[in-house]
Amino acid sequence: MSVLSAPIPEPERTPAIVTHLSPLLGFVLPGIGALLGPVAAWLYYRDRSSVLDDQGKEAVNFQISVWLYSTLLTILAFGLFSLGLLGGAVGGATGHPEAGAAAFFGALAGFFLVFLPVLLVLGLLPLILMLVAVVQVSAGRVYRYPLTLRLLR
Repeated sequence: MSVLSAPIPEPERTPAIVTHLSPLLGFVLPGIGALLGPVAAWLYYRDRSSVLDDQGKEAVNFQISVWLYSTLLTILAFGLFSLGLLGGAVGGATGHPEAGAAAFFGALAGFFLVFLPVLLVLGLLPLILMLVAVVQVSAGRVYRYPLTLRLLR
């Protein structure tokens, strides 16, 4: 029977719940805690059972994925915002201040109307999915986070 199809035995549910809640360490240690918590929990519990090893890897992979998505989004937003500012400066310098103003305000609008809402969703989504994982694991079901790069196998 595969780890994915087998129910989580009762004694392994609490350690699996702790593993899925361990990213909350990010509130205590901003920046690194959200990844450090699952890594520490996985390393501590992985030898107890294949289910705990699997759920630990899943939590670590999800936190790595969230970090990668956040980093890529930040780079993209910074690049697009910088292009808008550059367009504003170039438009103003070439004698077309209306084009420069449009580029500048377009960059601001893109930042506030696209980047910030996406960043907010990306900030809340891991918390929501963590709670879903806790509910699933407490019911004895193995949980798979969506949109997760499975780097640890």
